[in-house]
Amino acid sequence: MRNVLQTVVLFAFIGMLASCSSSRKASRDFVPFTKELKERLERDNIDIKQVQFYVDQKLILSRYLTDEKAQVTLGKVRLENGKYINEVIINPYTPGVCEEIENGNLMISFEKGSSNLGFGLGSNYTAHQYVLYGYDWRNGTAVVNFDNNKFRARCGTCTDVAMARLMIKKNVIDKSDKKTRVLEGRKVE
Repeated sequence: MRNVLQTVVLFAFIGMLASCSSSRKASRDFVPFTKELKERLERDNIDIKQVQFYVDQKLILSRYLTDEKAQVTLGKVRLENGKYINEVIINPYTPGVCEEIENGNLMISFEKGSSNLGFGLGSNYTAHQYVLYGYDWRNGTAVVNFDNNKFRARCGTCTDVAMARLMIKKNVIDKSDKKTRVLEGRKVE
């Protein structure tokens, strides 16, 4: 019996290590989207709508619904303390596309046909990075506009939703055009 328990614990530990190392590896493949990267794309005449974006944290958007609004087309509905809650979850490194730019904010869509989430330049240590744009900041949460409604956004993998950054894959910025020509050589005639 003890051997069985040790085996189960060992496999659980190995599984936990594997999941942690793969998430660290995934995060190493991405870099924050910055003001400088955006300027570089504009300078090189690259359409920002052709860039694949990702968010680096788990975002949880929720709003309370009245009984009349209990039918939800996006996300899921759950009942909490007698109130309906519409909840939308965006997992870390979910791909998104920029649908438009509004007042300097990138409007990123993570699902076809759904509303966009705004990402704008941060402040303090994220001043040059694009982070989740919101208002009415309280206790690490913010109100965001999504799917033509106001949702309270919180971070599912960090303490403050202001830490949710817009990312791109590292190989996008590492790519460069390289032309190679191998000379055949020349013989005396």
